[in-house]
Amino acid sequence: MSHQMTALDAQHARYAITPWHKLGNIGHIHWEEVRDAFDWCEVERAHLLIEHHGVEEILEGRNVLKMVNYPFAHAEISSKYKIVQHRFMIDDLTGMLIDTGLVESIESVGTYDNGAVGYVSLKFKDEINIPGWSKIESMFNIGNGHDKNVPLIATQSATAVVCANTFKWNILDKDAVFRFKKMGDPQGMMQEAVEELCKGYERHTQYAEQIERMANQEFVDEQWNQLVVDLIGPMPSFNPEAPAFTQVRPGVETLGWNRNPQGYHNKLTRWSNTKADLNNRFYIDEDIAGVRNTKWGALMAVQAWEQKDKALKGIKNSRDRTRRHQANVMFGKLPMTEKAANLLPKF
Repeated sequence: MSHQMTALDAQHARYAITPWHKLGNIGHIHWEEVRDAFDWCEVERAHLLIEHHGVEEILEGRNVLKMVNYPFAHAEISSKYKIVQHRFMIDDLTGMLIDTGLVESIESVGTYDNGAVGYVSLKFKDEINIPGWSKIESMFNIGNGHDKNVPLIATQSATAVVCANTFKWNILDKDAVFRFKKMGDPQGMMQEAVEELCKGYERHTQYAEQIERMANQEFVDEQWNQLVVDLIGPMPSFNPEAPAFTQVRPGVETLGWNRNPQGYHNKLTRWSNTKADLNNRFYIDEDIAGVRNTKWGALMAVQAWEQKDKALKGIKNSRDRTRRHQANVMFGKLPMTEKAANLLPKF
C-alpha cells in the first residue's frame, strides 16, 4: 500500500532542512522539543458502529483504532492487538539512540495518511564521500503504523546530496530493514533498537566501500541498453493477430482491412517515451555527471527516473510524486531501482 502526506500530516511535520515538497515546519530539531510531537495523532481502541435504519448500533466483538483528537479511524483490530503509540519512537527509542553517540542529528519527525503511519529519521555520523560526485548522508528511520500495514520497523535510507536522490539501502543489502519482534515488551524493543542501530552503523561503512567500487566500474552504452531492456522489456512488435489489432465495428464481421493497429502504436509510444526518459537520466542528467558511465551512475539514473519521471497511478503533480516517493523510501517499494541493483552485479 502506498502512503501519502496529507495536509494534516504536513501541519505537524518537522524537518531539519527544507524537504522536496517544501511542506512542514523547518528548523533544527531538538529532541527535548519534539518529545510530544506525536501527541496529536494518538489512538485508542473503539467499538465499530454501523447505522441501521437511522440508528447507530455497536457490532459486538468488532473494534477499530480511532484517533483521539480527530475523526479518523485507521484499521479494524482484534482484542489481542497491542497498541504502540507513535510517541514511543521519539520519546523512548530516539532519546536512547542519540545517547549511543552514533547519531549526528534528528532529520525529520512526521506522519503519513492522517497520522496512521509515524516516522523519525536520524542521520548517522560520518557521511560517505564519493570523490568528484557527491557526499551521501545515511539515515536510520524508525516507523510505526496504526494501519496494520507498517509494523514497528527500522529501515536505512540515504540521500545523495548533489542530486537529492533518496534511496533505500536495502537495494544493496536486505538486512537494512528490521522488524521489531518483542512487541508488548518496551524494554526488549529498546534493546533491539540499540542493537539494530549499531549494526546499521557498521553496514554504513560497508556501503561506502560498495558505492566507491561501483563508482569505479565502467558501464558502457551496450550494457546500459541491455539494462534498459531488462527493466522495461524489449521494444513492442506488431502482432496482427493480437486482440488489440483486430478490433472491428459493432455488427461487422472481422475483415482483414478492418484491423486496428492503434493499440500497438500506443504501446510503442509508451515504451519509447520511457526509454527516452531513462536515457536522459543516464546520458544527460547533470546530477550524475561525476559518476556517468559507471555502475553507480546507472543505478542513480534508474533511481532518478523512478523518483522523478516514472508515471504513477493517482499522481497528478510533482508535489504528490515527491510525497509518495519519500514514503516509499522509508516503508514502501522502489521496484525498478531494486531490480536494477540486482541486475548490475551480473554485468
